[in-house]
Formats: sequence, C-alpha cells, structure tokens
Amino acid sequence: MRVVLFDLDDTLFDQKYCSRAGLLAVQKAYAGRIGGSIEEIESAYGALLEQWHEKVLAGLISIDESRVERFRVLLSTTQNVATNEESEAAAGCYRDAYDAAYRPVPGAIEILQRVKAACPIGIVTNHIRSEQVKKIAAIGVEPFIDELVVSDEVGVAKPAAQVFQTALSRLGGTPDQAVMIGDSWSSDILGATGLGIRAIWLNRYDRSCPDAGLATEIHSLEPVDDVVDLILSSS
Repeated sequence: MRVVLFDLDDTLFDQKYCSRAGLLAVQKAYAGRIGGSIEEIESAYGALLEQWHEKVLAGLISIDESRVERFRVLLSTTQNVATNEESEAAAGCYRDAYDAAYRPVPGAIEILQRVKAACPIGIVTNHIRSEQVKKIAAIGVEPFIDELVVSDEVGVAKPAAQVFQTALSRLGGTPDQAVMIGDSWSSDILGATGLGIRAIWLNRYDRSCPDAGLATEIHSLEPVDDVVDLILSSS
C-alpha cells in the first residue's frame, strides 16, 4: 500500500513562526536584559533549544524545565545571573505568545486533504507526544492523520530507522511504497533514505543542499497542485 509520511515541526506546523512570536514577546518584556536583534536572539535560542531538546528526548529533563533553563541562559550576564523566578516568568511569557501564534505551514491543510483522498498519512516526529497532539489538534490537521509516531514512545529519535519502520508497520506500507516529506536534512531526509524511502526536502529557508541526488528539494508547500503531484508521483 502506498503511504505518505510527514514531519510535523516546520513541515506542517509553523514552529519557526511561533518561536519568533514567543521570542519577540520576551525581547519586549526584558528589553534591558536581552540585547541584539531578533535574528541574533533566535540564533542563540536555537542553539540552546538543540542542546536541551536532546535531554528532553532522552527523558533527563521535562520540557518545562528545559524551557526555564534556556531562558536562564538568555537572561543571564556575567554580572547578573537570572533567578529561578525570572527564568520561569520569561519561559511563561514565551510559551503564552508561542501558543497564541499556532498556525499550519501555508499550504499544509490543502495538501493533506488532497493526499488523504489517495493514501494513508502518517506523522513521524521527534518530541513528546502530548506536545505534538496539542499542535496537531490546534492547527486543524488531525482529521487527515492516520498514524502519529512520536520519538518518546518509540524510544529512539529520527534519523533512527525504527521510527520510520514503526510508522510503515502501522500504516501497512513498505519503504519502496513510501515517501517522506520533512524540513530536517539530518533527521528526515537521511533517516528516510537510509531505509530506502524516497524523500522530499522542504527547504523553506534556502539552506545549502548537502546532496541534490538524495532528495527532491522544494522551497514551499505552494503551489499546492505541484506539491501534491510530486508527493503522489514520488510514492
């Protein structure tokens, strides 16, 4: 059976948009503590997110605790280390603005509607299930998803083959019948192609392509007709 797999964050759910909304709120609330442009703050926060997210996925720290620690670093200087109360308040400020900004990546809903009519759809994502279920419901893609495979339940994260194998098993597909669409080259593209799944790389921010022969590159989920044709022909 032909199956289609999607990543969630920054493929269907506009994670970068929500994160910027959260960081802008913190930048405004803590103007005297966090300097630099929003781009510089995003870069610093992104590095901290990657560092702490690995600990979350490993079960070493909760997602709320990791968020507080990220803002402790952002708010602290050599002269002034942020207190627990300050770090928790900044994390709450970020989360409130982040949640209020929830939206799908443009084109995502229409693509899922069209693809769902042709074949089963699964989401494979590295995170905590409760967080991802909330996003899926909030942005309106839940009716189109047949299976959700989250790394915390599988016990390993993408690019591990087990994540993709779990999705294919639940959907009744095989690697040669599947296509994977995702934004992360290391997690989505290398993980999928390593198992023999054809891949479409969603490169919305014009990053350098490591290997043009490994995946089909697109820069947007629009025009929807073109992306749907690519997905269905690739699978």
